[in-house]
Amino acid sequence: MTLHDEQPATRIRILAAIPRSGSTLFMRIFQEAPECGVTSRLVLMGNYGLGKDFRPDYTIFHNSSALRVYQEAQRDGKSILLSKEELGHECQKGECDYNIFPDQSSIKRTRPAFLFRDPLRVFDSWKAVGWTDVKSLLIAYRKLYNTWRASKQSSIAITYEELICHPDQIVRRLCRHWDIDFSPSLLSLQNPFGKFLFSTERERQIYAVDNPVGLFTAVQTNHTVNADIKSHNLLTMAEKNLIEHNLGGMYIATYGDRINTVRNTLSQKAYFGFDLDDTLHDTTTSEDLKATYGKILKQATAGGFADGKSSDDYRRERFTALMQAHGIEVAEETLQHLLGIYKMSLQSALSLKPGASEFLSKLKAMGKTVVLVTEGPEDAQQWTLEHLGIADKVDVLITSNKVGKSKTDGLFGVALQRLGIEAMDMVLVGDSWERDVLPAREAGIMTVLYDEQGSVRLEGDELRINSLWKLGELVKGTEEVRSEGRGA
Repeated sequence: MTLHDEQPATRIRILAAIPRSGSTLFMRIFQEAPECGVTSRLVLMGNYGLGKDFRPDYTIFHNSSALRVYQEAQRDGKSILLSKEELGHECQKGECDYNIFPDQSSIKRTRPAFLFRDPLRVFDSWKAVGWTDVKSLLIAYRKLYNTWRASKQSSIAITYEELICHPDQIVRRLCRHWDIDFSPSLLSLQNPFGKFLFSTERERQIYAVDNPVGLFTAVQTNHTVNADIKSHNLLTMAEKNLIEHNLGGMYIATYGDRINTVRNTLSQKAYFGFDLDDTLHDTTTSEDLKATYGKILKQATAGGFADGKSSDDYRRERFTALMQAHGIEVAEETLQHLLGIYKMSLQSALSLKPGASEFLSKLKAMGKTVVLVTEGPEDAQQWTLEHLGIADKVDVLITSNKVGKSKTDGLFGVALQRLGIEAMDMVLVGDSWERDVLPAREAGIMTVLYDEQGSVRLEGDELRINSLWKLGELVKGTEEVRSEGRGA
């Protein structure tokens, strides 16, 4: 008999997370298991209202049979009591960096699973419900990560992003870890939301009645596990950089050996290709005339700028069409003035995507060849690189304008020929499924979709990232891999 088998009739299992990481979805999944009683926040909220200062309540670890939820689980014949334990979202109250577990023996007995979600998506979800303190996110995420690292012998790490991609696989893994019988019915979500064991009336009100600030709306309304909820797009550029710089590497590390294949494949590529617009940089634009100009731009760029004109030629055509669409006749002198203003405005609106400069510098330091394969006038794209300050980080610029082919008409094949390489030597990063990923794949090139609004996917054939910081963490040099192994 092992130490893990020496458990009371109802064994305690812990899911540890920070708020807005998808932990309530896991509660709903495991309430489908007949042997499971599901509860939450016994440690965080156990002493709520008993004093001004926050104090964690460790009764679940030291005297579980004294708790009402434990007694109810035993009464109902449950062999497992699963508790979702969270760090809080307000660091000034001390909720973000307390110890969820009082000691190592508590960790060994409860076999925790640590749930991590992409920190960009966590804070986007925080802001959607009015929680705007990024410092609290940094503290809570780092505390959860460090707690997991210190308890890896008895715990596992899972990610929300893996769950929505591979629900069967992730839930099976949890069931094995917690000694719960797996059944496909766990993923059916047939039981009504909120069929949990509540430690207090206040908790029952929050989950089953009030749903304050829409905390549980998504998990209540979705009856499948694989719903990919899009970003609210609430983060500033500064917040994205701060979060990814501090937490992006931690998030990637939680995948462990499960992404070794992707890491090795990416790190062995000698050529890294990028789209430019909306992949390496943003352009902030005014809403004025945006709808009309957008239609004109779409029509004008359908051919991928493959007809060899200069950027001034294209802009002149578009501005003339814009004015005509609004019934305005423009003299040549006025048109020239407008084109000058547009160029100055474009320069001030250009900004690099979070992590772009750092990732390109890393690739150069690793001896990789950086290639831009982009649709647009050659002179305009070169001008953009210079004004973004990354021209010295790009080895080769290949444009549809110079080649005479759009991305969907063979540009990637021409790029391989001009570089004198095989498709297997290159990986392409782009933001468009239709104009980057699909045509690059047709040319045999490995692809990474840059999707700021979607969920990260770090396994399989459809690699997706939402920041270049994360991609930089995936592409490891030899010494970085050795260092990471020494620190584990």
